[in-house]
Amino acid sequence: MKLQRGQTVLEKFNLVTIFFSDIVGFTNMAGNMTPIQVMKMLNELYTELDKLVEKHHVYKVETIGDAYMVVGGAPNRVPAPLAAERVALFALEAVNFVRKFRTKDGNQIFIRAGLASGPTVGGVVGFSMPRYCFFGDTVNFASRMESTSKKMKIQVAEITYRLLQDAPTASFVMTKRVEGDIVGVQVKGKGHQTTYWVERAGPRAWDSFVNDNPEDAKRDIETPTISSKLSKENYKEVDAALEERNYTSEEIYDAMTSQHWESLGHASSSLVAATDDSYSLGFRACALLEHHLLRVLQERDPNAEMSLSVKIQLNQFVQEVSETYGNAMFHNWSHANHVTTSMNKLLSIIQEGGGEDIPLNSFSLVFAALVHDAGHTGMSNKILKDIDHPLSKKFEDDIPIAEKNSIDIALNILFRDNFASLRNAIIPGQLDKIEFARTLFQSILITDIANPDRVKLGIERYKACQDNQKDPDAGLCPLASHISDLFNGVGLEESVKDEHPDEFVVTSSGLKRCVRNEHLMLLADVGHLLQSWENFIKWNFRLFKEIHDCHRKKLCENPRETWVQGQIAFLDKYIIPLAERCRTLFPDEFAEALITNAMSNLKLWTIFGVHATNMMALGVRNDEREDAVLMELYGLGSDYLARKEKK
Repeated sequence: MKLQRGQTVLEKFNLVTIFFSDIVGFTNMAGNMTPIQVMKMLNELYTELDKLVEKHHVYKVETIGDAYMVVGGAPNRVPAPLAAERVALFALEAVNFVRKFRTKDGNQIFIRAGLASGPTVGGVVGFSMPRYCFFGDTVNFASRMESTSKKMKIQVAEITYRLLQDAPTASFVMTKRVEGDIVGVQVKGKGHQTTYWVERAGPRAWDSFVNDNPEDAKRDIETPTISSKLSKENYKEVDAALEERNYTSEEIYDAMTSQHWESLGHASSSLVAATDDSYSLGFRACALLEHHLLRVLQERDPNAEMSLSVKIQLNQFVQEVSETYGNAMFHNWSHANHVTTSMNKLLSIIQEGGGEDIPLNSFSLVFAALVHDAGHTGMSNKILKDIDHPLSKKFEDDIPIAEKNSIDIALNILFRDNFASLRNAIIPGQLDKIEFARTLFQSILITDIANPDRVKLGIERYKACQDNQKDPDAGLCPLASHISDLFNGVGLEESVKDEHPDEFVVTSSGLKRCVRNEHLMLLADVGHLLQSWENFIKWNFRLFKEIHDCHRKKLCENPRETWVQGQIAFLDKYIIPLAERCRTLFPDEFAEALITNAMSNLKLWTIFGVHATNMMALGVRNDEREDAVLMELYGLGSDYLARKEKK
């Protein structure tokens, strides 16, 4: 319609990957051939490349003479690492095909190829024979990557190299371009650039879709869409999962935030549905963190935009954090994401209700939720001490082992050299570092709820805030014994206390902020108990399995013996009082819903707890599929509620 009205059709794409190739020595070759022979040769070659375009879900832009151009991430939007992966896999298979290709006259041809990533504008211009084209510096850069490449080689720019390191299903072998003493290549209009050769690719070991066979991981393949040993059904699952990622980060954020609190992870949309796929979870986590970090940047500068390097490093940071989560059945990457999603939802409810909204504080809480169980062993702090685990020797007796270890892991990753841009975006100044670290330590240390003294002190801080004490007792500070670790963790000198003395005094406002941070994290961490029956029972079963696994290893008693009464006591004595205390944080309607949900789960568990525990124990003993057991457990609550509604 716009074309018919004489208007230009344009779209902006923030991060795409573009492929260019041409035939080496084409001018001389064409000079020795008739036009018909040239046309037939190009037709034979590019017909096969067109098939690869379809195979790898990339977009062919145009063929001009011997030049061939392909785009990933536009016009159909997909996450940047996935777009780069698709284009690189296409490039590898294209070069491999050309290596075997012969013209009908038996002649061999050679191509050179180049890839670059960045923003671009796509659209249809003109009225006569309109076609979809791309414009911008990234197009020119990709062309330069091709023109400075070498015969049968694929040269990629620095940004593309970083995106390929985050590729969701393929692991790429890439080598830095070095010729003599020169690293990289001189690029017209860009100066000297560090570039890389894409050599080959194999299945990504950390991705949940890839076969775990180590021999398969060693096998180099040139077009590894996914592991070759996947069944047809699994291929369909993979394709479906990849198609779910055809959204921008902001679209993912909006979809996740708009979910109802009660049914987080149980929405019908595949965009936000519960999953244990590590890449899907990582992409969602990136979307949440990216949104909150952008708010931080724009609070400092309303016109600020997040740089590409920060986005790439954020993606890589999330991936590295995901790899620190082990195979624990409850304290794992999936639960960390559920806690993160819950935290994001809680913050959005506070913001909508006109509550306190400090972007760096919100980002720090979402960050803390994601990393709060990093490195968890699946064993409680008590078990770690009882078996004299190496982690128990790392910290002093009064330090919560698992919680402090998670903080250390997260900060150690964040402060690596390759995350400098991300780190500078989050905490560029001393006050930013203080606020970030304080929130991180406050919110994660409080999750050691198995320690009665820590729980009691948290409640005392809450009461002091309710009493509006002007000069709170310094003994209420939860970080007094952690100041040195806090400084070291974010690279602060001891002198910062002299430069900013007000930041290290227990004040009424500071205590309120601490209580807010602690209660938001506690609420997010146990959010599944204050949501629907399905969320409650799903994570209840996973926790049962985790503790039962410790029992099998003779590390603790059989949880089955005390499970029913233990859950009743936990809901009644800890969860419902926590929800009551959180009334001060939220609008009345949501605060009431939290309590109602907790009481509903308590009632259902009181009715079905014995039966549910027997089902869990039987499922564990018979090694039944989790989804089969969960469907039966879900039915206990849903059937009861359905009967109740009919009455």
